[in-house]
Amino acid sequence: MPKKRIGVGALIMNAKDEILIVKPAYKDHWSIAGGVVEENESPKTACLREVKEEIGIDLKNVKFLCVDYTANKGEKGESLQFIFFGGKLSESEIIKIRLDKKEIAEFRFIKIRDSLPLLSERLKMRLPKCLDALTNNIAIYLEGGG
Repeated sequence: MPKKRIGVGALIMNAKDEILIVKPAYKDHWSIAGGVVEENESPKTACLREVKEEIGIDLKNVKFLCVDYTANKGEKGESLQFIFFGGKLSESEIIKIRLDKKEIAEFRFIKIRDSLPLLSERLKMRLPKCLDALTNNIAIYLEGGG
């Protein structure tokens, strides 16, 4: 049977509607908290786990926003990327952020338009559509970010 990689990301905001972006220690661009879904793990469970591992925050729940299918490009193969809304963190929650320095070098909250030049090409295309889904209280399906 064919196999696909499955990844997850959490769109997390602060009270100013800025998004949380993280700088992975092993990548040359910024991203959102998230990672790879493990065997026999649901995307939602993986999202909660990855957020806890990367930034030390226990999200109580996440809301599904988007799944993006990416075709087989090079050695990584095809994938499904699930994006969830992790909610808005209060100031008291933000000060509790603790980075896993092996994975995440730094984090910041940033206006959405200012974040786009820092993100990967696919996330740059995916993120505005995820925000539209959040605003319109819908979930969306994408292929290749579009």
